[in-house]
Amino acid sequence: MDSTMETLMKQAYAAPPIRANILNKGMISLYCDYSGYAEQNAHGVACCFVYNRTISVTSKKLNPKYDGGSDYGELLAIVFSLELLTKALMEHQLNSIPKFATIFTDCHCIAKILSKEYFDKQFYEDVRNEILASLDDLQNMFPEIQVKVKYISKHKKNNALHRMAHNAARKAIGK
Repeated sequence: MDSTMETLMKQAYAAPPIRANILNKGMISLYCDYSGYAEQNAHGVACCFVYNRTISVTSKKLNPKYDGGSDYGELLAIVFSLELLTKALMEHQLNSIPKFATIFTDCHCIAKILSKEYFDKQFYEDVRNEILASLDDLQNMFPEIQVKVKYISKHKKNNALHRMAHNAARKAIGK
């Protein structure tokens, strides 16, 4: 583990509300983020997966078909987080089935995007539909778990878990 990650881990455990998410056996927290530079065609997503005292950070470089800006990238980060959550639940990688899973995003308009009926650009509608379908699939496969996507709001600034995802997304694109 690099020194930045160690420092962020210590910060996460030192902050009571964040530590509560780390220690909570009844909840999975997924902090996702997108990083991108359209002019360089460099895009990456990452997710900090937190459950029952375990923290893992996963990232990947993307080659999206469309340059939809940062909101589109954040939606792709949510899709990535949903894939990781589904995989973890299906492969029984968890000690016990939690009651809640929350995907935290720094996309301030996430609620509006997920409830919007019409988009000027079809690829926004496509990725929104993919997120909603994934949420429905998870609900059908694991009805005992409530999965939601939530804006991280003012807690982003001092949230070491979100910072881990942010750093990993940047690293995925080589920045």
